[in-house]
Amino acid sequence: MRAALLLVPAVAAVWGGLDEYTPLLARDTGVPAAGVPLLLLLVWAGTTVGGLLAPVGERLTDHGFAVLLAGAALALAAGALLRHPAGFVLVGVAFAAFQLATVLADVRLQARINGPDRATVTSVAGMATDLTIIAVYAGYGVVAGAAGNAVAFAVAVLPYLLLAGRLATRRPARPGLANRSLPDNAGLS
Repeated sequence: MRAALLLVPAVAAVWGGLDEYTPLLARDTGVPAAGVPLLLLLVWAGTTVGGLLAPVGERLTDHGFAVLLAGAALALAAGALLRHPAGFVLVGVAFAAFQLATVLADVRLQARINGPDRATVTSVAGMATDLTIIAVYAGYGVVAGAAGNAVAFAVAVLPYLLLAGRLATRRPARPGLANRSLPDNAGLS
């Protein structure tokens, strides 16, 4: 259960923190102020689609989940570094994938909780996510202050690439257990 508990903040915190800075990233594309909400609409459309894809995403193996995270990270970095309104299509795709990954991580955690500890475990996951988001805010401020919003977005996805690498290369949690769908696997050991 520990691995599933740690997966929730690992997945949810970075993109959850970056969401606060998407208006700044949109502004930096050079669109007029009236165009910023339209770019943000792409982000929120992506987030909505990601949530709706959860039933399909439940079939992902650990390797598939790793590909989802890596693809989302690369799409977000590329979209941000384009510094062009068209890059927000990639940002929207990334937010869709991150929303899907967050829902799947939550489902995974819920599947691992036995007994009366459900409220405590989910509260700990929520607190860990909130604390990690605060660290994201601090890190974002340092990087964006030195290199700009686009670079800060690109740097912020590095933890996702590390997590994806870990998930893609890990061995099954129990001997003889095949790499099954996310809710059945421990994910990180």
